[in-house]
Amino acid sequence: MATNNPLPILITFDGEARSGKGTIVQAVKNYLRDRKNYSVMLIDAGQVFRVLVVAASRAGVDLDNPDAIDAFLSDDQNIQDCVQLVKDVYHMEKEERDSLLYTNEVGHNSAKIGARPLSQHFKDELLKRWLKDAHADGIQIVLLDGRALEEVGAVLENEDLCDFRLGLYFICDPIIGARRTLGFANQPYDNLTPTEKASVDELVTQIKTRNEADEKRQVQPLVRPAGVQISHLPDIEPNTLAGRPIYLLDTSREMSKDEMSSSVITLVMNHLA
Repeated sequence: MATNNPLPILITFDGEARSGKGTIVQAVKNYLRDRKNYSVMLIDAGQVFRVLVVAASRAGVDLDNPDAIDAFLSDDQNIQDCVQLVKDVYHMEKEERDSLLYTNEVGHNSAKIGARPLSQHFKDELLKRWLKDAHADGIQIVLLDGRALEEVGAVLENEDLCDFRLGLYFICDPIIGARRTLGFANQPYDNLTPTEKASVDELVTQIKTRNEADEKRQVQPLVRPAGVQISHLPDIEPNTLAGRPIYLLDTSREMSKDEMSSSVITLVMNHLA
């Protein structure tokens, strides 16, 4: 359907597992919507792979067998069912959605799904559909949360689906990320009990495994932006590269969620001005 609405501005939140980008992108969305009255859509690209894990598991697919995954994703009926499950998940209450998608097992298996080209194609086609809908609905800003998004954002802009304005790439020391995830953010690792340390160590291994898998996959691998100076939040270094602004943001310092998010909110606002 033809529309006179301007293309939605796209801002990508890319980077490593447990780097805090999910927390930050939600804070940015809330600020833009509630404080600045922007019409905002938040798309969690990584959630798509978790949905595919659930759908494939329900169908009895061996997720350790790449050929079995490809066969599942090659079936038109399976794809239709997966699209419907994505819709169903979107309308779930947060508690139900989290219990379904955000388990350690689903997180571990999402890397296996994400490594398959057909799953990336499925995700990209959904993104195109959602951006077309955003344009038609007059959405002003789309925040895209996921991995390997600089390449994806450029493709979406080249197809005249968005104005790709800003790319943010987050990194974090895995031990810091694991402590925050497990609720030990205010406790140094050395002060944890042996049981707590074991849980942190287990999650650190999962984080490293996930990042390595995403970096090695054949299609849309996770790639840290080259030639970009690292900013250690809450401090942000000026972008000095020509072309679209890309920032490499390290969230490893000891800081609150508000401290971690506030400087990113300011950065986003500067690029919307």
